[in-house]
Amino acid sequence: MAGDSGRQPAERRVRREDRPEQLRWIAQARCLAATLDLLRHPIALLLPGEPIRVWHANAAARNRLSSHADLLIREGMLVAAPATAHALAQAILHARMLGHGHPQQLVLPSGSGAVASVQVLDFGATADLPVSTVLMFEVRESASAEHGLQRLCGEFQLTRKEAEIALGLYSMGSIEELARCAGKSVHTVRTQLKAAMQKTGTHTQASLVAVVANRLTR
Repeated sequence: MAGDSGRQPAERRVRREDRPEQLRWIAQARCLAATLDLLRHPIALLLPGEPIRVWHANAAARNRLSSHADLLIREGMLVAAPATAHALAQAILHARMLGHGHPQQLVLPSGSGAVASVQVLDFGATADLPVSTVLMFEVRESASAEHGLQRLCGEFQLTRKEAEIALGLYSMGSIEELARCAGKSVHTVRTQLKAAMQKTGTHTQASLVAVVANRLTR
């Protein structure tokens, strides 16, 4: 017994020294998690898959996503309502395809007062480590989007819904995806976009997107 107990610490040291990359990765992950906890806006680190696992969520994320109608952190998972699930899946897919440095915006349903983004983190993960892909999910107040909506409504006399659809097209680039995310039929989206184009004096979707971009950045 005494001999066995004497060997165990040495064996543990050998196992740890055999995996220096894992130790470095774990240390970086812990440092990142501690940093995120200091930030005031909601951030969660996600492990892609089905279901989407939440590896770490800061206090702001735990608070906001504990009772959100469209996105919830529940039992260690990020759970999306049907109207949001497709847009979230597409954002994750595009983020993973494009890699680090290409955040993908997720349009939350109208009235949420926020926009979300998801992007791949790059901090040394490899296939032989416990987690090879980590996504960072952020939620920020859409002050600029709200300002843009107000400008579109005031300058062109768009209705709120027409302005939201125009902003949605700018954000998502696809009528079909916009319709799925907004929970509307493609016909309804096209009708509202047509009204927005008439009021803004534009004749193509690209022109309408340019008008929206101009009102968001000015």
